[in-house]
Amino acid sequence: MDAERNYQSLATNPYSRSEDSSVTNGNVPQLSDEEGQKVDLAWLMAVIRRRAGAMAIATFLFSGISGGLILWKAESAKVFYDGSFQVLAEPVTAEGRLAKLSLSAQTGTSVGATELTKVGVDQADLVDYETQIRVLTSPKILTPVVKELRAKYPKLNYTSLLIDLELSRISYVKDGKEVGTKILRVHYRHEDPEKVKFVLDTLAQAYLQYSLQERLTSLRQGVQFIDEQLPELEKRVNTFEAQLQTLRQNYDLSFPAQTAGDLSAQKRNIDAELMGVQAQLEETKASYDNLQEEITTGNPIAILSRDPNNLYGSLIDKLYTVEAQIASQSTQFRESSPPIQVLREKQENLQRLLVEQAEKSRQTLGVRIQDLEARERYLQNNKQQLDRKLDVFPSVLRRYSDLERNVAVATDSLKAFLEKREALQLDASQRKIPWELISPPDLWRTTTGQLMTSSSIDKKRLLAVAVILSLLAGIGVGFIVEILDAVYHTPEEVKGLTKLRLLGTIPFVKSLQNYERQLQKQIRKAQALDAPNLFLPQPEYPGAFREAFRSLYTNISLLGSKQRPIRSLVVSSAAPSEGKSTIALELAQTAAKIGQRVLLIDADLRRSQLHLRLGLKNEKGLSDALQSDLSLNDTIQQAPMDSNLFFLSSGSNVGDPIKLLTSSKMEHLMIQFQGFFDLVIYNSPPLLGLADANLLASNADGIILVVRLEKTERATVMKALEGLKMSRASILGVVANGMKGKLPNPYAIYSQDEVSRQLQSLK
Repeated sequence: MDAERNYQSLATNPYSRSEDSSVTNGNVPQLSDEEGQKVDLAWLMAVIRRRAGAMAIATFLFSGISGGLILWKAESAKVFYDGSFQVLAEPVTAEGRLAKLSLSAQTGTSVGATELTKVGVDQADLVDYETQIRVLTSPKILTPVVKELRAKYPKLNYTSLLIDLELSRISYVKDGKEVGTKILRVHYRHEDPEKVKFVLDTLAQAYLQYSLQERLTSLRQGVQFIDEQLPELEKRVNTFEAQLQTLRQNYDLSFPAQTAGDLSAQKRNIDAELMGVQAQLEETKASYDNLQEEITTGNPIAILSRDPNNLYGSLIDKLYTVEAQIASQSTQFRESSPPIQVLREKQENLQRLLVEQAEKSRQTLGVRIQDLEARERYLQNNKQQLDRKLDVFPSVLRRYSDLERNVAVATDSLKAFLEKREALQLDASQRKIPWELISPPDLWRTTTGQLMTSSSIDKKRLLAVAVILSLLAGIGVGFIVEILDAVYHTPEEVKGLTKLRLLGTIPFVKSLQNYERQLQKQIRKAQALDAPNLFLPQPEYPGAFREAFRSLYTNISLLGSKQRPIRSLVVSSAAPSEGKSTIALELAQTAAKIGQRVLLIDADLRRSQLHLRLGLKNEKGLSDALQSDLSLNDTIQQAPMDSNLFFLSSGSNVGDPIKLLTSSKMEHLMIQFQGFFDLVIYNSPPLLGLADANLLASNADGIILVVRLEKTERATVMKALEGLKMSRASILGVVANGMKGKLPNPYAIYSQDEVSRQLQSLK
């Protein structure tokens, strides 16, 4: 019940586990990016706390040295006098509109005449101020000024003038943004106030004169350029118009769109008429062939009866009448009788007349065919001519459009140049000095009228910068000290840098430190007196120390599952004197007190000392069991402090521990140990430089790495972890030993449900 209460007290505020509960061989659990960031921030804060003293001392020293140098330099600094004047570089009234029109005339921007009537509207800058400032400080502008100034100050040159001269554009803040004005400020600084005033007066006159000459020169150059371009533009306009006129005359293109429509309509009409003529021609030819055939067969009545106008109907009727009379009279008279002969003569005359009329009809159709064929040839000829026109017309029309567009462009260019020349001439006739001196050259004065002075060194600003830089340098020194001190300082560092589970944090106990020193003395004394069984009783540890081991055991037991619990583990460290033996012993005692049958094995065959902590003998141990046929009952001893704790010492010294640990008998014994006991704990030698712990861990359920805070170097631990990865050992986690100050709470890394399930399995 006491053990269960201890587990429940540890599970009240457990950490939520982010890693998988299973432990894979040779794998190191990786932290998530969020956890890595938390570890980095915690490390930074821990470094600042640890190295605050070094940072403060370094900051104080750097600040004192730099501040002293600045003050010493300020004492020897020169005193300067400042002066300035201001000029308005652009008009602010309606004259600005004229200036804009002038500028647009020179740059090609179209501006209507109504622009001149707009006053009081915000204007875009007509001057590129950055370029203008560079021009005003160029040798071309300042060299004549320097020549004039050297008459009074012979040592003055362009370079020295430019060093003390500053040109800037005055600006103001509008809607949170910095907006430039149309005012230029010229500032000059020197030790001689009279020289400042003289230089500013000379510069003011030079800049005003430059602005006038530059503007008038620009206007004159614009007019001259336009005059040079006008003849060529007029020639281009005349050439394009002449070509356009010739094209219109040759192709009748007064109205190109209408002409294209007329040609298309003509083609459609000709095609329709040609189809009609061809149809009539085919029909007439067919009629002609039929007439020819019937005339040949001697059947004119059939020919004449198809006459649509019925012109020959009376003749046919007469013929039918005569034939009827012949038929009627032939019954009364003989063929040779006069009445019959008369009727036969009439019949022959009528038939002959009908044949003649049929021949005339055939001839009429022949003439009709000739007319239709002539009409067809005429229409075909017209169609071919029209097709040729339509084939050529698109290229002619495109050429016409190109010429028309060229005429428009050339005409617009000529018109624009003429307008620009008139605008430039108007501007040149009205332009006076474009810049206005709104603030005359003068020295800077205080509110009382005294000349204002300044130093070449701004002490306050430099001291503030020096303090900030010293603070940064002090922080840098602190971090350099931290980097050079390459050991682990906090459990968070151990977890973050090793990327391992933090199974527990063991507090620093002063009595344990004294006990370790006395134990080492006893070991040296035992070696000198050849009395290996000396015993040094363990001191009384505080409750927090015991509680830390209960938390450690809980975390280890929760790493396993009900089907595969942690039955054997190796306790080791990267280097000697990390506290692994103490942790192995205390962990074994903790497990035994809660009812587990625990076997603690001193597997350090090179430097055994666990038996001294337990007050047991080291006459027969692990090495003896491996080299002989001793039974486990002869070698395993029961610890005096708990009936559930059993101990197997290292045994007699051997020359080659590796040979024993790699033997098949060692592997067989380790299996036997797990079968006889609930938990087997191996206390092994350090990892670095020795293979003992790697060999043991490869056959156990896992290994625990002990790291001594403020002592274990990071590089040593990383090398040890590389060796464990190569041996494919199961790394259960890391234990931070020697934590000073308040321990982190809670220690567990698992959830409440997992703790409850594990408690049920242990019951």
